[in-house]
Amino acid sequence: MKKTIFSQLESSALFSGLDANDIERHLNTLRYSVKKVPAKTVFISENDSLCEIVVVVEGLVSAGMSTAKGKHLMVDYLKPGTMLAPAFVYSDECEVPVEVKTIEKSVLFCMSKDDFSLLIGFCEPVRNNFIHILSHINFFLMSKIRMVYMSSIKEKIATFLLRKATIMHCDSVPLNLSRRQLADVFGIQKSSLIRTLNELEHDNLIFVREKEIVILDVHGLQEILKG
Repeated sequence: MKKTIFSQLESSALFSGLDANDIERHLNTLRYSVKKVPAKTVFISENDSLCEIVVVVEGLVSAGMSTAKGKHLMVDYLKPGTMLAPAFVYSDECEVPVEVKTIEKSVLFCMSKDDFSLLIGFCEPVRNNFIHILSHINFFLMSKIRMVYMSSIKEKIATFLLRKATIMHCDSVPLNLSRRQLADVFGIQKSSLIRTLNELEHDNLIFVREKEIVILDVHGLQEILKG
């Protein structure tokens, strides 16, 4: 059976706990749009105003920023079910400091600030989910700052691998990103990433395949984080 936008939103953080019928009922009187965006399309440019709630329904979307010297930092990759910069919609300064670009052909659920305000006004589950999402942003940003500016390259990679392994309950970490994209996540050069992966592999801490990294020594990676 073909999925509806409501069934697809079931797995999103914003509508967590609601089924497709509940979501359809709550959205029935509100205005929203479903936008299909081709791959490699800039959806929002740096410093554009964000005046609507955006949820990724299908595809993969990147949020990154560049300096005048050409250095690029990938702030986040947004997978299906995640929201784009939710805090900016209600900020007095709603200019987004990142460029938002589709990596793959993507489908986005969009709703204006006014209609979303109505939704969280009468739908307690969505309101609570939105508060939870906003609360998690501070932790995400602090972790990102620490990883990019306060950690060595080995510490960045060790943190990334251990966190992924914990979430997936598996010592094999799939790589859905290219080496260039992964380097942007860490805020480093691709050559530095490859060199450090080779060093970790030489130390028998990991084994690198094309599309995955196998953790061979969890304790060894944890020791890297202890300095």
